[in-house]
Amino acid sequence: MKTSARIAAIALSGLALSLGAHAEEVYRDMTPYIDYGSKPRASDDARHTNTYQYWKDNARIDPQRASSATQFWTVNWKYKDPPFNDTLHGGHDAQDRGAELYRQLNADGRFAACLGAKKGELKGLRLQYPQYRKDMQRVVGLEAMIEHCADKQGMKLVNGSYDNSAVSVYITAFSNGMPIRIDVSKGPLKESFENGKKLFHTKAGWTNFSCATCHVSVVGKNLRGQTPTTHYGDVAHWPTWRSKDELQSLHVRFTECNRNSGVQPLQIGSKEYTDIEVFMTALSNGYPVVNPSQRD
Repeated sequence: MKTSARIAAIALSGLALSLGAHAEEVYRDMTPYIDYGSKPRASDDARHTNTYQYWKDNARIDPQRASSATQFWTVNWKYKDPPFNDTLHGGHDAQDRGAELYRQLNADGRFAACLGAKKGELKGLRLQYPQYRKDMQRVVGLEAMIEHCADKQGMKLVNGSYDNSAVSVYITAFSNGMPIRIDVSKGPLKESFENGKKLFHTKAGWTNFSCATCHVSVVGKNLRGQTPTTHYGDVAHWPTWRSKDELQSLHVRFTECNRNSGVQPLQIGSKEYTDIEVFMTALSNGYPVVNPSQRD
């Protein structure tokens, strides 16, 4: 290599290193962390908003508190879950649709086996997710796995679509009443949890909001006509039927939150959304699954 070319190459290499070092040092505004501990659980909200006492048992939600214009947020939307609310809604239709699709996909038992259901048993399967899959070399949520396993059976169920979420509702309902129990104390799930926590608290967009802005800093306060609730115990009812006539998976809800705060939504099923899912799932540890559910 000629001397001039070598000098140019060295200069470009130095520039790349400089830019890389600079990129690592880019300042990001953060909403301050709260103490999540090494083994987070839903009951930890007792030391955050202290509302856990009002929603820890959704069979005993105070109807007066739930209907109060100033106190409804303290029950964390759990008054929308059965047995408090037994109204027929779109989530039940989704469950029926999911059952139909599941029977088609699992005609030979391979779909259930792909999802990790031992001997085809769906009870408790929801509690296994999110999980690290060695065959996929990444952490995945239930909806991502439904897409993956359906594809193997020749059916396209895109993560975030109605039919994908409907199958998830059907499967999730078999775990009703069973407490979430994800372990984020070690391995890939711990790494995912820590990154999800960071993303949850990182401000972005033209509003300079983070997820934690609403669910930590201004929780319980009026914000643009809404009153944010705690992020503890929230994952236990997803996917959920929104009263605006939409079945939403947790990742679809993430995209909606991004748009509302002026942030470009990410790809549903992305590592970033999955990391936030792991983080929020850990904050629901100990709280029972409820599905089909409904939210405003």
